[in-house]
Formats: sequence, structure tokens, C-alpha cells
Amino acid sequence: MLTASPITNQPVGKTFSIAISILGLGAVLQLVLIGWAFVKRARSGAPPPTLMAQVVPSTTLEHIPMQQPGSLDVGANPLSEPKQSFTTNSSSTEPSRPTPVPNRPTAAEPANRFDELVLQGKELRERGDMSTAITKFREAATIDARSAVPITELAITYDKMGMADKAAESWRKIYEMGDSAGVAYQAAKAKLEASQAYALRQVAKPPVVGPAPQQNSTPVDTSAAIDGINAGAMLGLLQVKEEDLHDDNSAKHFLLHIPIKARPKAHVDVKDLVIHVLFYDIANEQNVVPTSANVQSRWATPPADWADTDTEELTVEYQLPKPERAAKHDSLKYFGYIVRIYYKQQLQAATAQPERLAQQYPPPPTLPKENEK
Repeated sequence: MLTASPITNQPVGKTFSIAISILGLGAVLQLVLIGWAFVKRARSGAPPPTLMAQVVPSTTLEHIPMQQPGSLDVGANPLSEPKQSFTTNSSSTEPSRPTPVPNRPTAAEPANRFDELVLQGKELRERGDMSTAITKFREAATIDARSAVPITELAITYDKMGMADKAAESWRKIYEMGDSAGVAYQAAKAKLEASQAYALRQVAKPPVVGPAPQQNSTPVDTSAAIDGINAGAMLGLLQVKEEDLHDDNSAKHFLLHIPIKARPKAHVDVKDLVIHVLFYDIANEQNVVPTSANVQSRWATPPADWADTDTEELTVEYQLPKPERAAKHDSLKYFGYIVRIYYKQQLQAATAQPERLAQQYPPPPTLPKENEK
């Protein structure tokens, strides 16, 4: 059997419903206004707004600006500070950083330093810088001591500088290299042979100091041979002597004393006198070759004019250095000499030691054309 409940349902009043609706609408409007304020300040660059107890004018949703993609991201909580993300593009005002320049690698050393030094030396010599050119050639010679190229360039440079002794020393080094020096060997050989033939000829022509002596009006009779002088000759050779010199740094060192005698009352014109003193060495105990030794000459009592005496002596120094241990050329030893006297282009006297040199190299009766000047 049904019975009535003692609790009765009371209807909701009209006033209460209106109040609840007003509060809900106010809350929605407040949320909308807060969101609009965030969007507006974000676009103008202002800091996010803080809640303040103030009256905010009412607005509609149509007036809320649209959110720009990529510029502002509103999270689930509109009251929290929004997270901002910015894109970087070429229009950014941030100054560009300089691009680092990689270090340039240092230039590598030339593959062939030897050839570079020789080339530099030649260019310096052509520009007239002889001293620096000599330094370059010497440096190249230290790199390859067996090459004749830098020594040849040194000899050419010394010749251009007028340093005959230095040039002759370089040519002798090339000559001692033998065939391994290539074409430079033939050039060195020709230079040495020519220097020996002409050096003594220059010594035989000392400058005349004071007035020249007067010539005898009576010609000298040369038809008969006298002591030391052949028939038909104005001059002759007396006994040639060797004087050994003690020198630990030389393989052979000596002085050659050459007395040259003139006929009594004869006037000797030194400009018509040519003397050849040629030394020879033996290579490898079998080949006789022109010497590569240091040769110097001088008159014992200059000037040589045969005015106060009938005999003048020419002294020639021969010095053959000891071969270097690292040298690759054949060993050289002193072999002998040839002496020839020419006056007015005619052979006056000749001697050789050993005598086989005179047979192997007989003297021409007339001075060769290349030796006249």
C-alpha cells in the first residue's frame, strides 16, 4: 500500500535562476575579455596583462582579432603567461657574424731545391748581383757535391767578375771530375790548356819603366851556336832545375827555375817574347793529361830586359792539392813539363822532362796563330 513521503519537493525560485544566469554570463564575458586583452597586447609588443579589479567595457566576439599563426600560442589556461615562439628570417635586425676565413696552408718547399738555387743564381748574375749569385751556387753545390752544374756556374761568374784565379780553381775542380762532368769537362779542359799557354806569355811582357833602351845599330850575328843557344837563335835555355817545397797539404809542390840566356850585346824586345811552360799529370797510373794543379809564375829579378846581364830567370810554382777523400775522380800525380821559348814568332829553344813528352808533343817551329796575340 502506497503511502505519501513526508519530504516535499520545493520548486526553484525565479530570482535564484536569474542570479545564476547573470553570474554565468559574467564569467563567460570575463574570459572573453581576458583573451582579447592578451591577443591585443601580444600584437603591440606589450607585456602580458595582469588581472585588475576594474570594469571592462563589454564587447562582442566579432571584434576579437584573429590569432596570427606562428606569432602567439595561447595555452589551455588563458590566465597564464603565453608561450611565445618567433621565427627567424633574413629580415632580422641582428648583425651578421663574420664568416671565419680558413688559414691558408703554407707554401710547400719546391720539389727540387737544387734546380731552384741554380736558376736563382743565374737570374741574380744577369741582374749584376754577383755576390748573391755566388752564394746561391755554393748552396746548390752543398746539396749535390757530385754535380758539375753549380761549379760551372761559379766558374762563369768568376770569369765575368775578372777573378781569374777563382775561375781557374773552379775549372780545375770540374776537370778533376772527369767524364762524369759531361760537357763541362771538355770546357774545363780547354780553359786550363788555354790559361797555361797565355799566362806565362803575359809574364814575359812586363811594363817598361822609363825610356826604352836603344837598340844596337850593328845586328847580332846568330849564325853560330854558343853555350846554351842554338845557331840561328837569339835566345836559349840553360839547365832547368826543380826545387821541392815541403807542403803537407799538397800531393806535389815545387818551384821550376828556368834560366833564359840571350846572345851577347843582343837587345831583347820583351813584347816579342812568348814562353810556354806546360805541366802534365798522370791519371790512374796510365793516362797523361794536362795538369789541374795551381800554377803561378814570376821573374826572379823584374823587369826582365837582359840589359845588365845575359841571363834572366823565370820561376814557375807548381802545387797539386791532395785529392779529397770523397772525390770520385781518378787520382792524379805529377808527371812532367815542357818549356818552349819563342821570339819574334820563331822557336828559340825547347826542353821537356821526361823526354818522351817532347816526342809526344813536338814543338812547332813557328808560333801558332792563336798564340800571337
